[in-house]
Amino acid sequence: MTVGARFSGKRRLALAGLGAAALTAAGVACARAAADGFASVSAAGAVEGANRKPPTRVVVLDWPLTEVVLSLGVVPVGVSRPAWYARLDGVPALPPSVVDTGLLYQPNFEVLAALKPELIVITPWHAPLRGLLERIAPTLTVPLFGPGVDVYPAVQAATRKLADTLGRGAAAQALFAQADASLADARARLAGFRATRRPVYLLRPIDDRHIAVFGRNSLFGGVLHALGIDNAWQEAADPQGTTEADLGALAKRADAQVVTIGVPPGVAAQLARSPLWSALPFVRQNRVQHIGPLPALGGLVASMRCADSLAKVLEGVRT
Repeated sequence: MTVGARFSGKRRLALAGLGAAALTAAGVACARAAADGFASVSAAGAVEGANRKPPTRVVVLDWPLTEVVLSLGVVPVGVSRPAWYARLDGVPALPPSVVDTGLLYQPNFEVLAALKPELIVITPWHAPLRGLLERIAPTLTVPLFGPGVDVYPAVQAATRKLADTLGRGAAAQALFAQADASLADARARLAGFRATRRPVYLLRPIDDRHIAVFGRNSLFGGVLHALGIDNAWQEAADPQGTTEADLGALAKRADAQVVTIGVPPGVAAQLARSPLWSALPFVRQNRVQHIGPLPALGGLVASMRCADSLAKVLEGVRT
């Protein structure tokens, strides 16, 4: 299974809890000592920030939000584990100058303080750390997913929020225009497929018996809806919009088309030998298409890549 496939909402929450617990048990004193050197830049400073120039020295403690910040033309001075950002997807690319600030939920506070950031961008999962982070710099919480949240519109809202904070309104306007044009192009290319009225399963196979399915509240599910195509998976999904299910659960929609996303070669070989997979109606009728790896959580750049990838593999499907 890929790193991205394993990084579920439950795992993110568990990591957040473990990170906070670790700081409480062993690292709080060190974190506070590092932060005290910059205590003058506090939460109060964030309120006064309305009269300041937009921040340029930005630290981002989340990989999907790193994509959003980069897409607005801002290069962070620090990011949690840049190598992992690159491993998960890495588009847009981070330059080598970006400093590693430590683990997602156990940042190195000495490194953070030394970077002298003007803004730290976090997620709601970082809430246990926020008080300590605010001792270093104004801290902005930007949600991308959660219970009752659709990721696709949340990504758009996050992009606007960060653009306003970073003074990148013009860049955001250009980015949204590019995204609208990309979506319109993909919709036009998929007119023939929409005429088939087939719903689509978006899958990331895990092994020869299990798959991660992207639901309506996922980033990919939102793109699918924007393209005018029904999602074949109508069951509940986790806050990130995915569900781990047995292959047999896919038999409910015998008329469905399938698009698999980023299947590792080893898993593809397992599926080829799987009698369960081979027995599914869409496999027997050759209605399976494949696209390359995409981040299940990302920004408008990931959304555009998803729309284009879907158009490429489905525009020739007419039955």
